[in-house]
Amino acid sequence: MAKVFKIKGSRNYYYRVRVDGKDKWKSTGETDRKAAQKIADGHRAATTGTMNADELFLMLVAKLDAMPAEDGKARRLDYGQRLMRLQSDRLTFGDAWARWLTMPNKSRLGDPKPNTVAGYKAIWTRCAKWAEGQGLTYLHELTERHAENYMGTVKLAGLTERTQGAHLKFLRSFFRVLKNQAGIVENPFFGNLTVPELQTQSKEAFTPEELKQIAEAATGDWRYLVGIGIYTGLRLTDAVHLKWQNITDRITVRPEKLARRKRRDRGLVEIPIHPALAGLLAELKRKRRGKATGHLFPEMVALYETDRSKVSGQFGDLLDACGIATTATATEGRKRKASLRGFHSLRHSFVSLCAAAGVPQATTQRLVGHSSAEITQVYSHELEAGQAAEEINRLPVVFG
Repeated sequence: MAKVFKIKGSRNYYYRVRVDGKDKWKSTGETDRKAAQKIADGHRAATTGTMNADELFLMLVAKLDAMPAEDGKARRLDYGQRLMRLQSDRLTFGDAWARWLTMPNKSRLGDPKPNTVAGYKAIWTRCAKWAEGQGLTYLHELTERHAENYMGTVKLAGLTERTQGAHLKFLRSFFRVLKNQAGIVENPFFGNLTVPELQTQSKEAFTPEELKQIAEAATGDWRYLVGIGIYTGLRLTDAVHLKWQNITDRITVRPEKLARRKRRDRGLVEIPIHPALAGLLAELKRKRRGKATGHLFPEMVALYETDRSKVSGQFGDLLDACGIATTATATEGRKRKASLRGFHSLRHSFVSLCAAAGVPQATTQRLVGHSSAEITQVYSHELEAGQAAEEINRLPVVFG
């Protein structure tokens, strides 16, 4: 037991400690003898190694609580990070990407496609650069507070809600996959962070007159891709990857979006071939000199697998050539314009034309592979009945 005592002129109790071979007096900061004795005994136990880890921790907390608020907060962060650096399972931000690539559980749908991986890498590179700028070395050092601050920078950068959500979802997955590799106790990208609610604007359908303009201006493979988009409503990825074996008296395809879902949704979509589209496909077959095997658009497939943005960009160039606006003015302080027109607009146009032609909604729903009538209604934009009927009848002539 350490002996406590008072010195002249002080209300507090003191005890002796030995520093560098010399005895020194140290104040307990207490005026009550029992409280002072407890502090003195605790110090002696700490210095002699007889105090357990929990007792040492409580002593440290008491010291931190006694500090001014800002000093105590800074010390807590400093001590916490220093302790975390000492753990055996750790992974640096610089090594994390290469480790993630080797992980077998990084996706429940198998290895992501190259374009998807490139997008993920861009997200991670941005996050890792920010973290290193904050003085963080290891993944486990990134706290919920850091995650909130980082997502704040993503929002301030003017990225759309969809892009912000993509960042958050991937980073949650990234830290989950590397949890054991990096010694992560809790995923910092959960907590108070939530995926932003999308405030997106639906892609606008093309008017019949605009469809006519596009059909007349399209050349090369785009002449046939546009026809497929108008008469089938297929998404760009499914249209680009069509194979001749998918085509008989109808087009039978398993949409890529449905193939990525649960087994009950992995059905085939069968689309009757419109006479105008039948003429386009026959024309394409002649251009291929009767070699109706493999992909309809092999060169486009190769470009799409390398950089799909270049393919969608080509369609954007086609719309520009037609004088058709593809974006709307940025709103609500966003730096980027909202994209309203693209190849997906042909899908909206197909549904709209079906509605104008009186095709039952259930039939349209099956043709485009929608899982609910509500989604079909979103795609079915209203057109003036008389104009729609007139233009629908004229569309086949455009490709005649």
